[in-house]
Formats: sequence, C-alpha cells, structure tokens
Amino acid sequence: MSGNNENNYGWISTLRGFAALLVFAAHLPIPWPHYLVGFAIGRAGVAIFFLIMGYLAVQARQKRTRKQYLFNRFVRMYPVFWLILIATYIVKIIAWKASFFGHLKDLLFNATLFNDFLGSGCIIGTSWMMPIQVVFFVILAVLSVDFFEYISGDMMEKIFIAGGGITVFISLLRFITGKPLPTAFGLLLLLGLIGIQYHEYGDIRSISKYLEIFAIAFVPSVILSYKWEAIGYIVAYAAGIALFVLADEHKVSSEAMNKLGSVGFSFFLVSDIPHIILEKIIPMNYFVGTVIFIIIKFAASLGLAYLLTMYVEKPMLKKAKAIEMSMK
Repeated sequence: MSGNNENNYGWISTLRGFAALLVFAAHLPIPWPHYLVGFAIGRAGVAIFFLIMGYLAVQARQKRTRKQYLFNRFVRMYPVFWLILIATYIVKIIAWKASFFGHLKDLLFNATLFNDFLGSGCIIGTSWMMPIQVVFFVILAVLSVDFFEYISGDMMEKIFIAGGGITVFISLLRFITGKPLPTAFGLLLLLGLIGIQYHEYGDIRSISKYLEIFAIAFVPSVILSYKWEAIGYIVAYAAGIALFVLADEHKVSSEAMNKLGSVGFSFFLVSDIPHIILEKIIPMNYFVGTVIFIIIKFAASLGLAYLLTMYVEKPMLKKAKAIEMSMK
C-alpha cells in the first residue's frame, strides 16, 4: 500500500532542519507585527515535527520487537533531554538567584516529561510537546507490528472519527471548566496519524478523507480551547501540512537545513540556555542589540547541539544499539 520509496528520505532531513529553525525563531525576541505571527511560526514547526514523526514511525516500529522499540524510543528521547534539563535548571537557578533545592520537585517532575499533569511548568519551554510524542510511541508499541499494513480504510476512518470526537469533547470541557485540559494531545496525535497515512499512500489526495475529519475536529477544538487565538493555530497547522506535502512533492534539499536537522532535537531544547545568559548581558532595547542577541544565541545553540549530538547522543545510541539487539 505504501507509495513511497523507502530510500528517498532526503527531503525529511531538510524539512526537519527547517522545522527546528521555525521553533527556534518563534522564541526569539523579535517584534513581530502581532504576537500571533511568532506563535504561528513556532506551531507550524511543531506540526511539521509530528507529521515527520508519524511518517517515519511505522518503519521504525516494523524493524523492532515491542521491547526493542520502547527501549529505542526511550534512549533517543530521555537521556539527552535529562542532560539538557539539568543544565537549564542550573543556569536558571543561577541567573534568577533562586534556591537550588527549593525547585527540585519541579526538576523531578520535568524529568518525567509529564510535569504539566503533575502540576509543574516546563523548565525547558519547548519540551511541552515531548509527552505527546511519548504517548504516540507507546501506542505504536502496543499495536502489532503490521497493524497499519492490514487495517482497512473504513476502520482507519473510524479511528480518526473517534480521535476527533474525543478531542472536541476535551476542548468542550476546557471551555466549560476554564481549566487547561490537553487539547493539543488529541490534535497532535491525530497529526502523527496523518503522517502515517501519508507514508502509506504517498499522496495527499488519497488521504483527503482523513484530513477532512481532522479539519472538522480541529476547527471547533481550537475555537473552544483558545477562543480568538484560534486563528494562530489554524494558520500554523495549515502551513505545517502544506509545507510537509510540498517538501515531499518537490523533494526539497538544502545542505544547511540537513545539517541543522541532524542536530535538531538538541538544538531546539538547548536554546533556552544561551537565551537566559544573553538576557543578562546584552541589552535588547535597540535594534543592534537584538540582532547581536539573535546571532549569538543561534551560534551558541548550534554549537551546543553539535557537541551534544557528536559526543553524547551518537556514542550513547551506538552503545544502546548493542543492548537493543540483545533484547527480544
């Protein structure tokens, strides 16, 4: 059923780098014409990340047993995140002259990635999307290896309808109660599922019915959850899907974006560290100061991401591979 050449994934690397750049840009101190512009840029990057995640997920799952897959996802997400989390925590404690032990509970909660559900905010701002990825991977591990290969179109449509219905229900509860219930969980999980279906069919027209179901659930969900800010979500998700499809159709390729994509995971997580430090030493009340801030933050984030990828992540994954192969 797959309409894609498994070896023709060069555009994914470029798109991953571009998505990382979008998320990075959204957190820069740039005076956007309206704050929703910066928000939409960042969320478009997030949408692309989840489409890529879904696009690559089934193939990664099919290569491994359930235990191997869960171990592989854990090693790829948690250890590097923990290292960056501790470093960010220390930098924030020093910069804000806070008590090191007074916020240890927040550090421990953040280490699970499910800190929002435990009543603690994100120490690393961009980590808010990671628990959704964890849930996505766990669901994929629970399913059989060939689940998406043999599932019928009618059954997949029912899954989309059920997921969309649950998401709308959560957003309605959020609207009624005024509590920040996790609307994004449902929306981004569905986006990952769209990525899976796009990989299976290799054509946006072939999955139009799933996109329609997603849109029917998406629009009322963001309106109920975010009210007048919903326009930013609508623009972001539409742009993310469009960029994903165009990148595949035109097989975009950029060496610079490929290199950024290769360190993208560390890049958008570690960028809080230079941001916090630079805020203390570079005044941004004038144009030149802001430009200097952005240039240094980008260079520092890229440098830290490169060091983490080359000297922590890659050696760790190499050792983890041997453990993974011994698992059944």
